[in-house]
Amino acid sequence: MADELAYEEIMAHFAKESNDVVIDYEHQTLEGTQAPAAGWIKTLINKGDQGLWARVEWTPRASEYLANKEYRYLSPVIWVRNSDKRAAILHSAALTNVPAIDGMVPLVNKGLVPNDEEDEKRMEFRLMVLKTLGLPDNATDEQVSAALQKMQDAARRLEGLTTFKQDVLKTLELDDNATSDQARGKIVSLKNPSGYVPVEQFNELKKRLDLKDRDELVQMALKSGKVAPAQKDWAEQYALKDPIGFKAFLEHAPVVVPVGTEIAGGDPPASGVGKPDEMQILVNKMLGIDDDAYKKFYGGGE
Repeated sequence: MADELAYEEIMAHFAKESNDVVIDYEHQTLEGTQAPAAGWIKTLINKGDQGLWARVEWTPRASEYLANKEYRYLSPVIWVRNSDKRAAILHSAALTNVPAIDGMVPLVNKGLVPNDEEDEKRMEFRLMVLKTLGLPDNATDEQVSAALQKMQDAARRLEGLTTFKQDVLKTLELDDNATSDQARGKIVSLKNPSGYVPVEQFNELKKRLDLKDRDELVQMALKSGKVAPAQKDWAEQYALKDPIGFKAFLEHAPVVVPVGTEIAGGDPPASGVGKPDEMQILVNKMLGIDDDAYKKFYGGGE
């Protein structure tokens, strides 16, 4: 089973070092004698259960040895930490034909043959992907997978936002190329459209109209003799609170006083009854009341 903690320790130390790790012949570096390099480890890759892999820059002579299968195995030199006996540092490696580990896979079978263009392309592509994902050169396959998943999730969210934007623009009757300023302007115009009366002005006009309707209903009740002058305050409250109910009351109420202007407390009809003034015309227009309806219900008819 792979020791992930050891892998992380080795890769962390490798990343801190400025110099490349040497691959020599038969561990000559450890003997303190002349030790020509066979290659240089440029990048370490954590492949989990498959172990640590390396991108190697081979020398021409080592490339020839490997191509001819004169050297077949790689023997790493690992420093072990005393406290927990865990591998912590990759010191060097050597080309050898007698590795300490029995059953080690030959280099030629690992795709690390010198001048192997396919392997070089794969490594270059991996480094390009890592750079695009914002990951270090020694990122593990699990880190790459997690970064790709995050990109897919972000793409789905972006797709959802794009659909939402298109729906909003369609609702606002704007084309798909509309800018945010255009959409904002359309929304503001819908919130405060030109030609509409402000709420305060509308409420004031409605209040005045309600009072006018009340006064007309009460005058009609007084003149018809269905409400006595002593009942005027009551009639005004009733007509203001429930004008429809008050009209229904007048239709069925009996005459309680003789009909007449002086007795009933009403005023004589003014000339031009049924003709709305300028303010009334504005109110009628806002409320959708045509002239015939106004004359019928508020002006005494023809």
